[in-house]
Amino acid sequence: METFKINCLVIGGGVSGITIAQKLSLYMEEVVLIERNNRLAQETTSRNSEVIHAGIYYKPGSLKSELCIRGKELLYEYLRIHNLPHTQCGKFIVASSAEEERKLFDIYKNGKECGLTDLVINDERIKQYKFLNSKTSIFSPSTGIFDSYSFIESIKSQFLDNQGILLVGNRLKKIEYHKGSFIALIEDLNNSSEFLIETKKIINTAGLQAFKILNEFKGEEIYKPAYKKGEYYSYTGKEKLDHLIYPIPGKFSLGIHATIDLGNGIRFGPSSYDVNEIDYEISESQRKDFHNSIKKYWPSIKSEELVPTYSGIRPLLEGFEDFVIDELNLDENVMLSILGYSSPGLTSSLAMAEKVSNQLNDL
Repeated sequence: METFKINCLVIGGGVSGITIAQKLSLYMEEVVLIERNNRLAQETTSRNSEVIHAGIYYKPGSLKSELCIRGKELLYEYLRIHNLPHTQCGKFIVASSAEEERKLFDIYKNGKECGLTDLVINDERIKQYKFLNSKTSIFSPSTGIFDSYSFIESIKSQFLDNQGILLVGNRLKKIEYHKGSFIALIEDLNNSSEFLIETKKIINTAGLQAFKILNEFKGEEIYKPAYKKGEYYSYTGKEKLDHLIYPIPGKFSLGIHATIDLGNGIRFGPSSYDVNEIDYEISESQRKDFHNSIKKYWPSIKSEELVPTYSGIRPLLEGFEDFVIDELNLDENVMLSILGYSSPGLTSSLAMAEKVSNQLNDL
């Protein structure tokens, strides 16, 4: 079986994988990115709201807080420099009851503790949305939306320009450690052949499967998945939005919020419920709860105005609320695994790439 010796193998072509690979390719030769699908970003990355998050909700000092706020800055800068579609439209977080109002002020306090200085209580522009049930609101002017497909394609082009090697339709079968190197067995799904990659650096960004790859290599169940499924619906009613509208968040999601796309269409999502399998079918049994959640802050909305569009699954871990960067060192070799990488992963991607690059350089 043919063996290829390289400097770094990146496993998984979602947003974290391609941004990390692109960053490493700036100063490292023979960076190889493998992706089992025939295109990049076909799973978790492509099944989201395309929101640029401000960094309001996350625990101060956490990886999510650090990388979201830094990533937001890097992302806006990148989008502007490369003239990619985006808009800094801002968002309202609305409280619809006295109980929610108390939680809203906790969110405001948390955002301030994270370093956000631009949050506004009861911005006058909320009054244009007379169909909303908003007792009190927070306005976040640095929240935005962007075309994630164009972003991924731009990063990919830079990676290839830097002589990075992209292998789509290639699946990792297993990783072993042998004679001072990682040996990865790869199956080329395009022609049903197999080959080996020998490397001293592995970046595991396999999304929903990242925990499994690390567990199998270590031979023990260190991490367990806690998959949460989220569904999205398009809105066919007459109302229009110029801003994003968010309810008070739940424990595992930011709530079923109303977002706009770059064509000013409105979509709602994601919901959040437990699943054990990776299945992207829209569940009809969840539709009523979805509608009722929106009605709390948009009372006039009708169920028939909601059209199911797509779903996603968050790659969460049992017992962890934050992102996890698991570092495994063997002699002069390192495997970094990016785990629990859900929202705000898209916003955080360039900051995560920066952090991983710095971590490798510090070894």
